[in-house]
Amino acid sequence: MNHTTSKKRILVVEDDAAVMKTVSAVLTHSGYEVVTASNALPALFRVTQDPPDLILADLKMPAMDGLEMIGQFKAHVDTRDIPIVVVTGSASEETRAAAMKAGCSGFLTKPVNPLELLAQVACLLAQPDKTPA
Repeated sequence: MNHTTSKKRILVVEDDAAVMKTVSAVLTHSGYEVVTASNALPALFRVTQDPPDLILADLKMPAMDGLEMIGQFKAHVDTRDIPIVVVTGSASEETRAAAMKAGCSGFLTKPVNPLELLAQVACLLAQPDKTPA
């Protein structure tokens, strides 16, 4: 199958296999290329090897939590402009504020509403590149 236009690639970082499967299916069905990582360590590797257009990240993960991972992405010149949407089970204002302070572009709570997910993803991917000329 040869596509003349390149698909937008989204990295889904999620340690819950059922959530990862659901989110990946929604995105794939909507025409996105999906790459997955079950925690922050493989996510960091994948992003440095081949940066995605957008990252969906869980916060509570083994080894390194999502906020620490996001901080690492935002600290590097090659990855700091990639939009990141947090997908978490915590709907608290404290969690939302911490995610936004860390540099996230969006925030979704589990269970993820597919329409809300697709709306945030489409909105963020439609924004012009903010990289300085």
